[in-house]
Amino acid sequence: MASTPWNTKSKIPGSGATLKITPANSPVLRPGTRSPSKPSPHQSVLSLHTVIGTTTATPNGFSSHEPSKSFALCVGSAAILADIDIDGTVNQRFFRARPTATPVNPVVSFYNQPASPTTPDNRVRSVAIRGGNSGGISPAADWADSSGARTWTSRERIKAVTSVAISPNGRFLAVGETGYNPRVLIFSTAPDAPRDIPLTALMEHTFGVRSLAFSSNSQYLATLGDMNDGFLFIWQINLRTGAAKLHSTNKCTSFIRDMCWMGQTLITAGVRHVKVWRLDSRPGSPSKLRPNSDNFSSSFSGNPKALSGRNCLLGSLGEHTFTCIASVSDCEAIICTDSGAVCLLDDSEGNQKLTVVKHVPFGLTSAAVAPESGIVWLGGRGRKSLKLRMEDIREWTKVRSPSPTSPVDTLIPKAIHICPVDSFGNGDDEDVLRDSLVPAHRDQVLGVGPLKLPNVYKADFFTWSCEGSVNFWDMQGRCRASKKVELEQLAWGEDEVANELKVLRVAEDANAFVSGDRYGVLRVLSAEPFKCVNEVRAHGTEITDIVVNSTPGLCLIASSGRDRMVQLFKKTEESFELIQTMDDHVGAVGQLLFMNDGERLLSCSADRTVIVREKATRDFESSTVVAYLMSKVITLKVTPLSMTLAPDDPDTLVLSTLDRHIQRFDVASGRHVHSFKATDFETNDAVVMSSLTVATEIPGQSPRILVGVSTTDKSIRVYDFERDALLTKEFGHSEGVSDVILLEQRKPSNPHEVGRILVSTGLDGVVMIWDLSIQQQQAQELSQGNIRDEEETPSKELVATKPPLRRILSRSELAGFRQDALMATPTPIREQSPPRIRKKTSRYTLTPSLPRNTRNDSPPPLPNIRRSPVPILDPRRSPSPPSPKTRLINGVNRRSSVNNLRNSSSIDFRSSTRSRNSTPSEFGSLNMSTEQVCRTLRAYRKKLHSSTDYPRGAKELERELNLTVHALGERAARHSPSPDTE
Repeated sequence: MASTPWNTKSKIPGSGATLKITPANSPVLRPGTRSPSKPSPHQSVLSLHTVIGTTTATPNGFSSHEPSKSFALCVGSAAILADIDIDGTVNQRFFRARPTATPVNPVVSFYNQPASPTTPDNRVRSVAIRGGNSGGISPAADWADSSGARTWTSRERIKAVTSVAISPNGRFLAVGETGYNPRVLIFSTAPDAPRDIPLTALMEHTFGVRSLAFSSNSQYLATLGDMNDGFLFIWQINLRTGAAKLHSTNKCTSFIRDMCWMGQTLITAGVRHVKVWRLDSRPGSPSKLRPNSDNFSSSFSGNPKALSGRNCLLGSLGEHTFTCIASVSDCEAIICTDSGAVCLLDDSEGNQKLTVVKHVPFGLTSAAVAPESGIVWLGGRGRKSLKLRMEDIREWTKVRSPSPTSPVDTLIPKAIHICPVDSFGNGDDEDVLRDSLVPAHRDQVLGVGPLKLPNVYKADFFTWSCEGSVNFWDMQGRCRASKKVELEQLAWGEDEVANELKVLRVAEDANAFVSGDRYGVLRVLSAEPFKCVNEVRAHGTEITDIVVNSTPGLCLIASSGRDRMVQLFKKTEESFELIQTMDDHVGAVGQLLFMNDGERLLSCSADRTVIVREKATRDFESSTVVAYLMSKVITLKVTPLSMTLAPDDPDTLVLSTLDRHIQRFDVASGRHVHSFKATDFETNDAVVMSSLTVATEIPGQSPRILVGVSTTDKSIRVYDFERDALLTKEFGHSEGVSDVILLEQRKPSNPHEVGRILVSTGLDGVVMIWDLSIQQQQAQELSQGNIRDEEETPSKELVATKPPLRRILSRSELAGFRQDALMATPTPIREQSPPRIRKKTSRYTLTPSLPRNTRNDSPPPLPNIRRSPVPILDPRRSPSPPSPKTRLINGVNRRSSVNNLRNSSSIDFRSSTRSRNSTPSEFGSLNMSTEQVCRTLRAYRKKLHSSTDYPRGAKELERELNLTVHALGERAARHSPSPDTE
């Protein structure tokens, strides 16, 4: 069977082998991506150092393991495994794998295995219609990756992590991705295990992985796809190697909120759905087999069995949504709803009875059970918690279940709490919960800014979110302070939108902050205490950027908005006032820049211009008035998005534009200096860059680099500023990257070495701290040295392999050669033009008689033919006769007469001149230029005589004529005059 219906919908095994993602905290410095046209002599890598915040939004994205005091959660495109020390310190480990990473235990997809004559085709149609991807990376995939035969589309580049699960034995961490062709990665949690190479990669799902669950004995892993994927897989796990083999599968198209094992049965709960799935134990049950890798080979001995399941009778809860499940024993489980109902699922007799035991006044979103103490902890909206005992729950099942209350809407939590076990159940103890809350933003993070040390918060940078929260952090990711910018909210209406904090800037001394919101209100805040001291409505719409320039005794604040205005404020210790409004742009102003300590103010706009303004001052009533006057307009072809200045070249402006280019301009002259396209050699796709930053060169360590974020593929990119080469790029955020900054610090191990750190913020509410390592490619330099040694030996380097030499002379250089040749001729004679340049050769056909009637039957001499054995005829010349002897003019052969005319005047001249000057024509020569000047002067004299006006450039013309006469006199003195010279 060369082909089957299900093979036509499947992919080549290992086709996902093109995307490059650098693993977090990788101990090996791997070379980053580089441009093939201008390779950089440096290699760089971005390694994830610290993550602040989480993208976990459902119970599927959080898993805990009580014996090891660890928990796992989702952060963008990575999974974090956090260990809690005795003193409460949280240590993070990041797990990510490249889509090209080869797992330790490759798994061949059952639905996409290579076709063979023994391949069975007797599968259920509902299962066979899936076009599953390969379950692992085969050796052929590595070849496909190296050959670059397949280009990945944009939707296949980033996979956000949406579900995690820690095995009950604590040895494995399962990570599920979302998006197109997701993977389920199984990592080892051993301290020395690699964090970028999974033990197993499962790629059966097609449209995202919603939930993962390990069985109580860690021998089974259940993976559930999204509702569009619609499949539930049960994998058999090798406890020793982590290898996986598909055990059973079935369709599951309900909207599932949680999934949990109860003994050897699997429970799924969701919207009006509670179902119990039972494993069909085949001969040689995994519980009876030794954990030997031979029993878990990637080749299948049979088809996976159909997973049988049965729905539970919901009764009065038929319209409710079940949000979380917690297993109590092998036959009991707690299931909660968003309306606050606590249910007990009893499967002791195999009848899967669901009973409502209690109602709480808040919606429930999470549940956990401590089997040793028999305590059940419930958590829900409003940061409320509840503690129940299993003895009480079992007693409540014997009495009549209370009627359910009306459904309660739930809030999706995005904060992680670390609490002592004894503190749970005390819903009124807010102090304990507040102290245990891990600092992070709970909404979209819109920006990050650096801070100069020392400052009142002892922080290195700060971040702000759309709701107005401001957090101050150090390099290690520790929160030093949390503040709040109060935002005014208008009365809600149908067309009104909520106010957001858009921009936050700090003064150079870090004693004041300036904020701008969506409503156009500009506020000046003091650092200590953090409060508003001045506020004004600066713009009619959203404020897009704010820049601050501080000098002793004066602080200038410029703001821009979508209302096309640039506002300039002056802040002193006594006052805060508007001093200038600039309305030069006709589109929304995107960004502002102060240059040269405030001597220039730059603004870029959507009208495709960059306006340069110069600072001007004047004294007025014992005070100095400051204004910025427009001095230059740089017009672009497309809209600029971001701009920055080179630290070591303050007059160079670096721009990113909407056409995916990075451009450089000289501000003083407004001249375009250089531009390149922000491409990626892996896909040859260009990206749009924003949040640009240029860093200076570190001698012997790092070249000048350009850092920015790509709004196209949500990546962080580092370019070699001089060579336009992509050094490295990284993906981490599941949503768009809002901002990035570059910080520098001295390394503790070597104070003379500077370490660079990138801080990125995303719309997913996560702040990521990256370590940027740049080194020179020593291996490449060594290979180049070997090549140079080989070049010294002639036998090693063949001349035939070198490119051919080329040197094409320009017209000006050729004209110089012609002039030198004419100057070297003792008796310069005017050379006649070649036959193809003569414009009136056909006039001889109209001549009634010829001065010389000498018959010449022999062909013209060879010098008459100019560089071609075939004469080139003028297209305007009369057509040639069929035979030179048939057409006569006054009894004389026409061809012979014409040849005689030419031979009499030019044969001897051409033969002698060709040896001295081999120029093909007189175009651009001194003689032709002399003729042109003479004709021009004659025409000019006629106009001068016929006109009464005085020409403007008469003096300049007179000076040029005098110089020309002087030059001709010198030439005549060097060369004796000839009667043949015109």
